[in-house]
Amino acid sequence: MIKRVRSRLSVFLLCVFTIFSMMYFRSDAADTYTVTGTVDSATNSSYLFLNTPQGQMTIAIDADTDLSSCRMLLPDKEVTVDCHHGSDSYLHASRIYVATAVVDSSNSTTVKGTVTSKTTEDVIFLSTSSGTMQIKVDNTTDMTGCHVITVGQTLYITTARGSDAYMHAVAIRDGNAGTGASDTATINGVTMPNLTGTVAEGTTASLLYFSTSGGTMLIKYDSNTDYSGCLTLIPGQSITVACYGGSDAYMHAARIVNNEMAGYNAAESYSTTSTFKGKVSSSTTLNTLYLVTDGGTMQIKLDTSTTLSNKPLIVGETVTVTCGHGSDAAWHATNIAY
Repeated sequence: MIKRVRSRLSVFLLCVFTIFSMMYFRSDAADTYTVTGTVDSATNSSYLFLNTPQGQMTIAIDADTDLSSCRMLLPDKEVTVDCHHGSDSYLHASRIYVATAVVDSSNSTTVKGTVTSKTTEDVIFLSTSSGTMQIKVDNTTDMTGCHVITVGQTLYITTARGSDAYMHAVAIRDGNAGTGASDTATINGVTMPNLTGTVAEGTTASLLYFSTSGGTMLIKYDSNTDYSGCLTLIPGQSITVACYGGSDAYMHAARIVNNEMAGYNAAESYSTTSTFKGKVSSSTTLNTLYLVTDGGTMQIKLDTSTTLSNKPLIVGETVTVTCGHGSDAAWHATNIAY
């Protein structure tokens, strides 16, 4: 009798243990979370202290935690963590990674600036003429035009807004590097110097002030100058000029090409068109014309199909711009004339 009771008790306890184990492991498997926040300075190799809008979380970092997408946990870095409850009542990280934002590269702009000392591995602090910008770098950033980034370096960065509300670097080019342009160009059977430099202050509708490694050159525009690869001539812009000596002792430009990535919008079919006249503002960028008119300053986008009747956009010059109203509710330049 006693043996039978003991046998039944053993079976009962085994069933209870099995049921408990199944409930425990089922709960543990289902009890998983994904949280996003910034790394606190108290973080160490054993525990991630994560600052979130709801408060600070303490998450254990295990030997098998997947850190392949996030090797550095630096203060204020934004990370996403897949975690679960452990038997020690702590949350444990299964994976720590940097979430990839969706970047709207169809609406991009190119900025020029200098890398500041606040720059980290994820965010470039770029000092520009309009202030300091914070630009995120991710695994989709095109860095073929920039071998390495250092403090004090001049960069041209094509930026676009991400789904995380940050500006993201679509492409980065070293402002100090050569463009790969040939030292000579042959145009209409004539071989001439093909020089790389930047547009300097003082440039007008008739004379280009061209800053090169050998000094500042004065180059005249010719009636036959090819501007098809250059919509703007604004101070600081990197360009390549094929030039020849004229009978008036000036060098003349046969062709001017923009070296920078402008991120122009794709051309559209505009249902509404209008023409505006005004002066080119110094706020003008490679892909946006700021036109000062009698009614105020207009912001007009430059498209892949924007054409020039005469010369590129030059700060301070008066131009007539034919515009189309785009699907983004903005004006887009279809033609620019002096």
